[in-house]
Amino acid sequence: MVRAATEVDHIIPHRGDQTLFWDTSNWQGLCKPCHSRKTAREDGGWGRSAPSAPPV
Repeated sequence: MVRAATEVDHIIPHRGDQTLFWDTSNWQGLCKPCHSRKTAREDGGWGRSAPSAPPV
């Protein structure tokens, strides 16, 4: 299904990094349901704990 984008998503989660937050090359348009689903998966939404950061 194709829907109009209604929200701006950060392709790489910014996690408070203001440089990454404002980097327009890190933005993509998503519809509300897709953005909510992606955010929940990445940030541990719906009552889940956020995933651990990968080791460096």
